[in-house]
Amino acid sequence: MIKYYNNIPGLVDPLEPYSYVVSAGQTLYLAGQVALDKNGSIVGTTMQEQATQVWQNIKIALNAVGSDLENIVKIYYFLRDIRELNDEIEIRKTLFKPNKFPAVTAVQAAALGLPGLLLEVDIVAVSNDA
Repeated sequence: MIKYYNNIPGLVDPLEPYSYVVSAGQTLYLAGQVALDKNGSIVGTTMQEQATQVWQNIKIALNAVGSDLENIVKIYYFLRDIRELNDEIEIRKTLFKPNKFPAVTAVQAAALGLPGLLLEVDIVAVSNDA
């Protein structure tokens, strides 16, 4: 059974026609998250500031569908400048238990939808009851 989660309290309403989370059985697919606050404003100008907001948004989305960070199995990063990935890694290392890190893919992207965005993070996770 597929479920669509279009509006999630604490996140800005989607700017385009998409779902924040789609669950297909036990698997959760999160739309790429960027550093927007619940009002739709970009948070921060550095990778650390934006990554902190992105991970906050991911936590909100996962919690809304009954999951959490420990259930993330794959992370896809799209970065304006791949050389800034190490700055994001420092944030990520604080979010996961040692040696319990999700699989990761990171690519550099020419543009990320809105001027000023430095990264977008796309997640695949499983539900808590998996």
